[in-house]
Amino acid sequence: MALQRIDALGAIDVAFPSSPVVLTLGGTIREMLAAVGRKPNHLYSLDAMGQTLGIGLGLAVGLEDQRSDKLVIVEGDGSLLMGFSTLATVGHLKPKNLLLIVLDNGVYLATGGQPTAARDVDYAAVALACGWAYASDVEPAALESALADARDREGPVLLRVAVGTEQPKTDYFLEDPVVLAHDFTEWLARG
Repeated sequence: MALQRIDALGAIDVAFPSSPVVLTLGGTIREMLAAVGRKPNHLYSLDAMGQTLGIGLGLAVGLEDQRSDKLVIVEGDGSLLMGFSTLATVGHLKPKNLLLIVLDNGVYLATGGQPTAARDVDYAAVALACGWAYASDVEPAALESALADARDREGPVLLRVAVGTEQPKTDYFLEDPVVLAHDFTEWLARG
C-alpha cells in the first residue's frame, strides 16, 4: 500500500515539531490539521497554488541569520510545476536553512484528480542543476531517515516523496489569510 499524504504530513511534523513550516493549498492543509491539529509554527498558504515555494523562500532568506532550524516548505507536485521558475531562484540565493518537501501524488487532487506532468520531470536533477545543495527522490519507507538527514544537511534541500491519492474526509478550513499570516508572524516574533 502506498504512503498516503496524511501519513507523510504526520512524519514531517514529528521530524520538525517546532520549526517554521509553510504548507501548500487546502487538501494538504486540511490533512495536516487532521493529523496534528493547528500549530502556531505552521503557515497555511491558502489559495496559493504555485506560490508556496516563493513564500517559503522569502521566509528562509529573512530568517537565515535569526534561527538555526530549517524553514520547511511542504509543496505538491502540481503546485510546484506552476511555480517551477522559483527552483532557479532558490538555487541562486542558496538559503542554507531551506528544506522543500514535494509530496508527489501525480495528480491535481484539489480539482478532480487530473494528472500532472510531474512524472516526466526529474525534480531532483532540476534542483541540482539550479544550484541546490542536495536533492533526492525518497522512497516512502525511508521518509523518516531522509527527514532526519535533511534536518542536519545544509540547504537548500529538496526531497520528493511519492504519496497516494487517497483524500480522507476532513473539515473545511475557512480562515482569513491575513489572520493566518499575523498569527504566524506573532509566533516568529516570540521565538
